[in-house]
Amino acid sequence: MKDTTAVELDLDTARERYLAEQAKDYPSAFVKFTYAKALARDAKPENKQRGIGLLHDLLDEDYMNKTDCLYCLALAYYDLGEFSKCRKQCEVLLRINPTHEKALSLHQSAKDHVNRDGCIGLGLAAGAVMIAGLALKLLLKHRAH
Repeated sequence: MKDTTAVELDLDTARERYLAEQAKDYPSAFVKFTYAKALARDAKPENKQRGIGLLHDLLDEDYMNKTDCLYCLALAYYDLGEFSKCRKQCEVLLRINPTHEKALSLHQSAKDHVNRDGCIGLGLAAGAVMIAGLALKLLLKHRAH
């Protein structure tokens, strides 16, 4: 199986090749993957979303390089801050290839973000409850006088 993770094209070149392939009866899935990967790695969130859509299409079409698609999806979700979706894609990939080092690392990083965000959320909620309790206590004390 060819390692497509090393293929790097700028977004404009990848788009041109993809559009040229769309004119054919049987467009190349590899060209579609290359364009999707370029979109998913772009800095603009809307391009990342378009890349995610194309990568999901490739998976639905049973693209032979599933691990590459899943890893690119996981990276795009991570970049967008969608850590739960990132973890899900990593978990699917790791069922196919349990020793995929990049996916293992990305999965752990996403898990750490989810845990940290959960702790921050819990801390904020506890702080809000404490402030509400103090406000209620002051209000009741003020009414008593």
